[in-house]
Amino acid sequence: LDVKFFGGGNFFALASNSDSIEIKTKKNFLHKGFFHYKRTLISEIKTKGKLLIAPNNKGQIIVWDIISQDPIFNFHPFQNGLGVFSFLKIDKTNGILITGEKNGRIKKWKLYFKTQIKIVLLLSNNSNKIRVNSIAISPNGKIAAISLINKKIFLWQCTQNIFFFYLGNFNRCVWSLDFSPIDKTIVVGVGDGSVNIYCISSGHLIKKTQGHLCPVICCKFSLDGLLIFSSSSDGKIKIWRTDTAMCVNTLANHQNLIWNFDISKKSIFLISGCLEGKIVIVKDFGFEISNFKKKNLKKFFQKLKKNLLSFRKKKKFKM
Repeated sequence: LDVKFFGGGNFFALASNSDSIEIKTKKNFLHKGFFHYKRTLISEIKTKGKLLIAPNNKGQIIVWDIISQDPIFNFHPFQNGLGVFSFLKIDKTNGILITGEKNGRIKKWKLYFKTQIKIVLLLSNNSNKIRVNSIAISPNGKIAAISLINKKIFLWQCTQNIFFFYLGNFNRCVWSLDFSPIDKTIVVGVGDGSVNIYCISSGHLIKKTQGHLCPVICCKFSLDGLLIFSSSSDGKIKIWRTDTAMCVNTLANHQNLIWNFDISKKSIFLISGCLEGKIVIVKDFGFEISNFKKKNLKKFFQKLKKNLLSFRKKKKFKM
């Protein structure tokens, strides 16, 4: 079960391994439409601006126009059915999509969507031949982090098609990765229940948490990079401070595996869906820490500006 906000957080898309993606309102869960493609099964979705992107069980990735709800483009990146992918929108005209398959093949694609959407295969790498678990792309689009079924993560410099180092060896598989939007770090969700933060420049482990008793299935940074969210197979979502790695809140609204969740654009709402089909939207769940820091920073600059104006007036008076 996958859920994603769109439309400024007023709507969400729901994929439940069926032949369609359902659109509902955030306020009262009213049905607003479907996205579907030739009755193929869809279990994962990503939304970027006016685009909705999802893979189906036939090895295709389909792109829909959110407004018209019509499929506008599809291509066939996966040779053996389902795979994993990550998408980064660079600007209004193009984006990067990286796909990973069961046979270990990793491909980087360039999407052009100014007028008619087209896709170009830029790079292809098949040196590992080990199943790809998850993929994340850095905010600048230059680095991809890729976790494998053999409990390893490697960083791929996708502009040059080279791997520059592995991020250690883990006791369990890594199921989720996410780059920080504010610095050169990456968060890693591990099957042993830990959430780890690494420096992508050196590969060193910066912080490690041990709050989950079950495997971490999904982990994400908040939009301001000050918090980390992680979900596990026991139905809990934990919220961590990035500076101290302390857990500031635990959401226990599910009794089953939370495969994915999403945070609204203004960082107020969190939506999650679990394996049993239950969808929960939570408001004001821990962002007061992030907002507190922002308010303090704003007050600091206001005070600095006031002091500078006062200093200029005094200097002018003396002259």
